[in-house]
Amino acid sequence: MFTEMIKSEFKQLMGPLKYTLLSIAIVTGVIFLIVHFIFLILGVKSIGAIVLWHFITGSLNMLLQFLYPFIALCLYILGFDIFYKNMYSANTVSANKLILSKFIPMAIFQMSVRVALFISTERIMGGLDALRYGYGYGISVSDIVSYSEIAFMDVYDVSYGTWGIAFEIFIAKLVAIFATTLLLWLCVSIEKLFKKTGGVIALILFPTICFLLSFEPFTESLIMSVIRSYPKELTYVRLREITCYVRTTASILKNTVLIIIYYILSYIIVKIGLKRKSKVVGPNN
Repeated sequence: MFTEMIKSEFKQLMGPLKYTLLSIAIVTGVIFLIVHFIFLILGVKSIGAIVLWHFITGSLNMLLQFLYPFIALCLYILGFDIFYKNMYSANTVSANKLILSKFIPMAIFQMSVRVALFISTERIMGGLDALRYGYGYGISVSDIVSYSEIAFMDVYDVSYGTWGIAFEIFIAKLVAIFATTLLLWLCVSIEKLFKKTGGVIALILFPTICFLLSFEPFTESLIMSVIRSYPKELTYVRLREITCYVRTTASILKNTVLIIIYYILSYIIVKIGLKRKSKVVGPNN
């Protein structure tokens, strides 16, 4: 039963996933070809090409920083519709199975899109660097972190500026995606608790909570306060390096706590919904 529920959710997500990945691939290819065509005409070493390279790089950075968070929010809004479908099945008796059957496919969907965005960013930005400096398409650890800061940017993930620690930032991004997906499910569950149809409450509640959390980096401040309590001679020299690790660690800790809170609240709300469903179905049987 649980496996069938997950398969059903994946079937609903396959259509949006295919169109999303196809769109990313087309946009990446078009930008890649246009940029290479321009540089082929002007010549890589010309002053015009260098000026154009700086202009394109700056424009793409601005575009990606504004566009990717918008795409992330749109993907979660898409999740509202998918989460609503068959939310309380008559055959479902376990709140855990219902939550996980919705959460697992949606989390995989969100990660797949962000990996595609990461590859797209690397192809575009890496291609520009290769044209300008001629060192090929190989990317370093700092490049991975730099690109992932954009491509894995989440709605309320605050682990920015962490140069040189690619593994930590990927973990922070993934945990943030898990937390945001569970927050989406929680908002949908709250909406379903009060209304039978529609998603107005959830649509308002989800962005509002994300917005409030983005302006409350309490975990980072707490950890930095503890670090600064040590003797200055032990922390002063490496304080900038420590700050980078603190930001990712704080993001992971904060979102892990949020995952637990979201899951517990979702479990309670879904349990109430399932009881209501059984009472409605029961007398008819």
